[in-house]
Amino acid sequence: MVAQNIGAGNSKGVKKSASQSLVLGLLFSLMVTAVIFLGRVPLLYALYGAAEADVMRYSIEYFTISVLATPMWFVYYQCVGVFRSAGDTRTPMKIGILMNAINIVLSYLFVIVMDLGPAGAGYSMIAAVSAAAVMGLVKIFSPTSRVCIRGEFSFRLEGDIVSKTLSVGIPAGIENLMFNGGKVLLQVFLSTMGTTVISAYQVCNSIISVTQLPLQSYSVLVVTLVGQAAGTGSKEKTRATAEHMMRTGRKGAFISMIFKTLLCYPIALCFSRDIAVVNTAVTMFLIEVIFMPFWADSFMLPNVFRSTRDVKITLVVGSISMWVVRVFGAYVLGVLLGLKGHGIMLAMCIDWIVRVFFFVRRFKGDKWLEKIGESK
Repeated sequence: MVAQNIGAGNSKGVKKSASQSLVLGLLFSLMVTAVIFLGRVPLLYALYGAAEADVMRYSIEYFTISVLATPMWFVYYQCVGVFRSAGDTRTPMKIGILMNAINIVLSYLFVIVMDLGPAGAGYSMIAAVSAAAVMGLVKIFSPTSRVCIRGEFSFRLEGDIVSKTLSVGIPAGIENLMFNGGKVLLQVFLSTMGTTVISAYQVCNSIISVTQLPLQSYSVLVVTLVGQAAGTGSKEKTRATAEHMMRTGRKGAFISMIFKTLLCYPIALCFSRDIAVVNTAVTMFLIEVIFMPFWADSFMLPNVFRSTRDVKITLVVGSISMWVVRVFGAYVLGVLLGLKGHGIMLAMCIDWIVRVFFFVRRFKGDKWLEKIGESK
């Protein structure tokens, strides 16, 4: 909504959308934090009751601390999301660098020097995220910011803006809940597969996170550029912008296959020196590499649709595919057929293909453009 208002030249709408969603989301995040904090112990035992006693004890210790960072995570993501939507990508970069630097320094101090274990990791994380949230708030209230909400910020919620925000936010939130809930269930499957597979899976995800950074960064731009094009009210310009972004994203996904293949082993060694773990992680990762041609349409097209407030398709397709294909498929391939972590990765990639089938059909039509031109 911020990007669309910028595209429409509605500066007041930009500030209103940013400030109202900040207040609304903060209230939600506080409520979620309270519920999860109170139910943290039974929740962890329900999900990972089969884990070793020491693992469970450390999990509760870390989770008790880290869950308190939820409102700060929200403020951080909200602020940097507003900056990116306004075309300011430098500020999120600076805040992100500082946040990670703080986290690294404090992690070394708390975990290595003071030997606080998982609690130390929790303390360093919550301190780093809190600092990032404060930096984001300072910037978003600064007159030098591209989106300065000073003068428009109010804790009083306005029905019209809230309803439009929720029309996008609720489906997106449910979709993320389904997605991350499915990822939690995958961790439950993994918890029964032995320490080598568990460690290899975590290393594999770390490699994916590192090697996927360029594509993930480009995918974020979809919301800004397509959203701003949609704000002009021109369906032709919006489609042209989206098609250009998708063409470039697909090319990037193909090129990334080469670099991923060459760099996967050296990167894996950065996360583990256990050769069994490294070798298992690399073979898991190569499954993901093979399916990279489907990545752009699976993850960038949902951002295209969200940019035009076409959120129901991503909710329905994303949620059903997540649970039917990725979660159930992971159970069949990983648990029943004994492919373990490789089966979980294969189910994830098959989920990409299913999502692409539906998203590409939607993109070729005009339904995702229907809300363009409506009053903001």
